[in-house]
Amino acid sequence: MDEYAEALPLAGSGLMARDELSVKARVLEGETLFGAGDLAGADRLFKELIEECPGNVQALNNLAVVALARGERDAARGYLREAVAINPEFLEARYNLAEIYALEEKYAKASAELKAILRFKPDDIPTVKRLAQIYLKMGDGQKAQELLGGSGNLRALKGFIDSLWLGVKFYAAADGLSARERLEKLMLAVLKLIDGQDGRSQVFRLVGEDPETGEKVVLEKLAESFYYQESREFAEAARAAGDEEAGELILTVGEHEDWRLFHRKLRDEMRAEGGCLGDFTQTKKVLRRNPEFQKYNLELTLRYFLNNVGPCDCHVLRAVLV
Repeated sequence: MDEYAEALPLAGSGLMARDELSVKARVLEGETLFGAGDLAGADRLFKELIEECPGNVQALNNLAVVALARGERDAARGYLREAVAINPEFLEARYNLAEIYALEEKYAKASAELKAILRFKPDDIPTVKRLAQIYLKMGDGQKAQELLGGSGNLRALKGFIDSLWLGVKFYAAADGLSARERLEKLMLAVLKLIDGQDGRSQVFRLVGEDPETGEKVVLEKLAESFYYQESREFAEAARAAGDEEAGELILTVGEHEDWRLFHRKLRDEMRAEGGCLGDFTQTKKVLRRNPEFQKYNLELTLRYFLNNVGPCDCHVLRAVLV
């Protein structure tokens, strides 16, 4: 019942898939009771679940959390050790066990559990930070420094923040852009960083929650979604301005087959011409020559590129192709 909870199989339960949904609902019911302060009710429900489904590591972990809330550390440790013995990869229990050891100032044992987590999830940022804190508690600043300096995720995170700050400064100083345009371009740069499309950053996966099922969902292709929304608004604005052709399709930047094909064709055209020609010359050639692109409105697509990417092919290539 913390940020380390993961959707793991119910170890040793022997349940069919349809019954697992019922068990998950019971677990959620117990967690709701705990959140409402009904420790006795939560304790009773999780113990009933253990009797019905021996080996349910999530219920064991949650029993430990309830016991800890009551100040019963020995009982909490017992539940957590049992969960880890059943499923060594159930990292939520390991993390909670490490926290109990830290409360008791048993830092060597706490560090052992955190290092075990990192064997399964190398470079997990919260675990790396917590282990570094434990090393400092142990008086080993050198170890903490080496751990933080050697974390690929933390180095990537620093690179992400540095790139984001650079974007803030660049667009804040850009001439000829409205406040909205600055915000949109910065937002797109951030989404590309998260998606890893900029080629410089590690992919940072964002996790959301499905409002209907409550399941965790990894959010991907954020920049593509942004471009879709952007192009739809562009078309609506063009129609409002009286453009009769605004209802036709626009070739948008993003992870879809037509864009990937355009990407390849434009690269080939540039190589054949020995470089970049201004005023969308090569872009126009590619759009006109290939039947796959005939469904797209040429003028609206070029205007979309101009408004959202850059004033010429050079900028298109710098922004999305190179």
